[in-house]
Parts: sequence; structure tokens; C-alpha cells
Amino acid sequence: MSDDDDLEAEVRDLRAEVDALQTRITALESKLDTDPPPSVGDETATTEADTAAPESEATHGSGTAPETGETADSDAPVDERNWERDIGMKWLGGVGGLALVVGVVFFIRLAIEAGYLGPLGRVLTGTAGGLILLAGGRYAAERQGYDRWGRLVAGTGLAIAYFSVYAAYGFESYRAAIGAPLWVVLLVLTALVAATAVVSVRDHAPAVAGEAFLLGYVTAYVGLDAASFVVSPAYVVLLTAGLVTIAAVRPWSRLVLGSVLPAYVLHIAWMNRLEPPEAVATAILTATFAVYAAGVYVLRASDRTDRWHRRLVEATTGLNAVFAAILLEGVVRRLIPTAPDGVAVGAVGLALVGVYAVTGSRLGQQDSAAGMLAVVLLAVSVVLAADPFFATAGLLGLLCGALALGFRRDARAVRIGGHLVAVGTVAKLLAVDATELPAFSLADPLATAMGRPAAYLLGIAVFYALGRWFGGASTTVPGIDRELSMAAPYAWTATGLAVVFLGLELSGAGLSVAWAVLGLAFVGAGLAFDARSRRLQGVVVLGLVTTKVFLYDTQGLDTLARTLSFLVLGGILLVASYAYARWQGEEPLKRLSG
Repeated sequence: MSDDDDLEAEVRDLRAEVDALQTRITALESKLDTDPPPSVGDETATTEADTAAPESEATHGSGTAPETGETADSDAPVDERNWERDIGMKWLGGVGGLALVVGVVFFIRLAIEAGYLGPLGRVLTGTAGGLILLAGGRYAAERQGYDRWGRLVAGTGLAIAYFSVYAAYGFESYRAAIGAPLWVVLLVLTALVAATAVVSVRDHAPAVAGEAFLLGYVTAYVGLDAASFVVSPAYVVLLTAGLVTIAAVRPWSRLVLGSVLPAYVLHIAWMNRLEPPEAVATAILTATFAVYAAGVYVLRASDRTDRWHRRLVEATTGLNAVFAAILLEGVVRRLIPTAPDGVAVGAVGLALVGVYAVTGSRLGQQDSAAGMLAVVLLAVSVVLAADPFFATAGLLGLLCGALALGFRRDARAVRIGGHLVAVGTVAKLLAVDATELPAFSLADPLATAMGRPAAYLLGIAVFYALGRWFGGASTTVPGIDRELSMAAPYAWTATGLAVVFLGLELSGAGLSVAWAVLGLAFVGAGLAFDARSRRLQGVVVLGLVTTKVFLYDTQGLDTLARTLSFLVLGGILLVASYAYARWQGEEPLKRLSG
């Protein structure tokens, strides 16, 4: 056999191996398509025994594993195995669980009509049936290897048992017939939820744990009927602490994040229905915020480092901070009427500063959401506490401090928070300061010193200074492969604010002259310092004033003002053109390209 024949044989063997690997990868990917979002650690460390027969069945009889309802045919096509598995396990199981619940309801109804069951018998029958399903589902998942099916049955049993116990107090006829006090029902429901949570942690079943805690929040809502300002909020705090405790063993970040909304919604319902003392409400809200902050720390300290987990933890920080800031602000205003507005929002912001520092020093991985929101919430507190002018000055000071600290400590989250404050400051200047602050007036120098001109000039100066301070610094925007300059946005924003400021203070021919002079100044500075960004800003301003003169001044001004506008504009444009010509020198193309 020649060398060419040997080479062709090796190529054929390699192709066969590649085809085999591609087939196996396709099979694995199709199997993963039916699983939850990817994560690392205990949250996805569930047994994938749904596609294999139990060991006891595999060793029974002739020693070969017989095909079961959960054993996929390895010879069947991948797509066929997928839809058959979905129908056989998910759809049939889900519909079967629903049918079973309905069947239990009809059975109890028949027993009631026949006179065999009274209210207490119905509650006990439903509870016993639910517990049997819960235990049977757990047995099937843990002992027989039918993981998905067993947990589906366990969840169905938990729901039946829970709502059977709930009926003892939730339905008026049952409550009158049985006479069960609320505290007994709450105690039984709590024991059921706690036991299910413990079992789910032991069995690595986050879905069952999530259902248990969801029912726990329903129990807390039932506790509102006790007409006490202690039962419901204390129950919510205990549930949240239980979730954090579980997070120390199983880093199920989805459960912690999913509990934030119901926890704070229950606090809102509690405060609206029972109107507790402000001091008690403040303590409960503070405790809830602190428990979730501890939960975030616990989740970050776990072994999970995947991106999905980090995003969920950051979202937990954000939701917790926003809800706590809004609710505490309203409560503290009623508790301390003399306190300045925004004090609670600022306190939450300072707490996030502590979270950001602790996670960075203790864990080596800073909570970026905490750092960013800390700057934003401090900015919001400044706006709420101060008058418009001093609020603008405070925002500019906070902006400079956040950017300086972010660069000095290499804290990217703090820098992002500073950039967000910059956007908010510009929005405030345009939407609030432009209308609420007094305009320039020689008759009232004090009002002018703390009015619109001072606010705009201060903002323009700070943005220009920041643009110059950034210099050649750049940042990488997520989703964009190239780096963007950090100086240009601030410099262009300052120029835009200058244009708007002149438009607010001047009108007619005076505005045209002012804009033309401003554009010429930028062009001159750009030519003198060889700064292309300055030159372009000047050209843009000159283009703006040219448009105004030709489109508006020719129609809206009298003859004298119109003449002045055209004369000044023409002269300035000629001067700018002459400056460009001198700047180009003997090699204009080379100079412009540089």
C-alpha cells in the first residue's frame, strides 16, 4: 500500500471519529436543552437518573436492565427521544398531578354528600393524602432514582396538604365547625413548610424548597387576619432568615432572589392594613434589609462562581436596596417629621458602601451592584434633601468624588455609579434647573449667584474639567469589542450645556452672536492646541447658529437684528475659515489626517 493510500485511510478514520464525537455532543446538547438554566454547584447537582433504570431493576432477573418508562431508547433518534421524554415525564406527570388533585376534591365531595366526612374529616383526609404523596414522591426520587417524577409528585402532595390545613381557618364554615384558632393553624402550616424545606435541602431539590417557601409567604399573609402587628412581619423575617440559612448550605440564588418581592409586598400589605407604629415598621424593614444583605454575602462566599449565579446575586442586592430605600423613606418621614428628606435613602446608600467594602476585603470579590447603587442612592438623597441649586452642587461634588475614588481604588462599580450620576445631573439641569431656578438679573445679584446661571456654569466647568482630567483614558463597553474614550462624552456634554445655557439666557440676534462667538472660540482652541475634538465641537456650534440664522432669523427678527445676525455670522465664519487655512500650512492633507 502506498503512502497516499495510508494517508487516505488515516483521514477516513479521523473523519469517522469526528462524526462519532459530533453525534455524542449533539445527544448531550439535546439532553441539556430540557434542563433548567445552567448553573454550578448544588443547585444543579440533582441526579440525572431520569434517563436510566434504577440499580435494583438493572440487576434483577437475567442481569440486563429492562426498559422502564424513564429509560430512553439509545437507538432512537435524538429528537424523538427528546419529545418523548418531555411528553412522558413532564406533560403526563404534570397533568397527572393536576388530575389527582381534582380527583381528591371530587372524592371528598362524594364523601361529604354521603355523610361520611365532616369539616374536620375533610381537613385530616386531605392532609394525610398530601403527606402520603409527599413521602411517596421523595421515596421515588431518592430510593428508586425517578428524580423528576418523584419531585413532581412530592410538590403536588405538599400543595394538597398545605391547603387542606389552610381550609381549617381560611373557610368560614370550616372555622365555625372545627373551632380551630389561628395560632394552631399557623403552627401546623409552619411545621409543614419547615419540614419540607429541610427535606428539600437534604434531597437537593430547590424546586420543592421554593414551593415550600412560597406557601410560607402565603401563611404570613394568612397571619394578617390575626389583627396583630407582630405575626406577619416577624414571620416574613423568619422566612427570609431561613432562606439565608439554606443558602449557607445550598447556594440556591434563585430562591433568595425570588423571595425579595413577596417579602416586601407582604410588608406593604401589613403596613397598609394594620398601620403599625412607625418605630416597629422601621425596625422590621431594617431587619429585612439586613437579612438579605447577609444572604448576599453568604451566596458570594459560596463555591459557585458562574456568571448566572453572580447575576442573580447582583439582582438580589438591587431589589433589596430599592425596596428598602423606598419603604424606609416613607416610614422615617412619619417617624421623624423634622428629619430632612432623603435621610433613609442616604442611610441605605451608606449601608451599601459597607457591603461593597466588606465583600471586597473579606471575599476578594466586590459586590458591583452594591457599589453602583450606593453612589446612585446617595445622589437621590442629595436631590431629596437640598434645594435645586445646592442639589446640583451636591451632585457635581458626588460625581467628582465617585470618579476619583473609582480610579484611585480601581473600583469599576463606583465609576459606573459616577457616570450614572453624571447622566442624572444633566437631566436635572435640563428638566428642573432650567425652569425652577431664577434667570440672570442685575437687580438681584444674590438670586443670580444661586440661580440658573450659577448652576449651569458650575456644571459646564465641572464637565469640562472631568473631560480634561480623563485625558486619553478609555473604557470597554460590554458588547462592543473596541474601547471608547471617556473624555469625549464629558467634553461634548459640557459644550451642549453651554449651548443650552446661552439659549435660556439670550434670544434673537443676541443668541446668534453668542453661539457664533462660542463656536469660533472652540475652533480657535482646537487649532491652537491641535485638539480635534474641540475643533469638531466648534464646527457643530457654527453649524447650529448658521441653521438658526438662515431658518429663523430671516423670518422672526426685525430688519436691524436680522442684519446684525448675518453680518456677525459671516464675519466669524470667514475668520474661522482663515484660521483653518493658516493651520493647514504647506501640507494640508497630511495635517488634516493627523
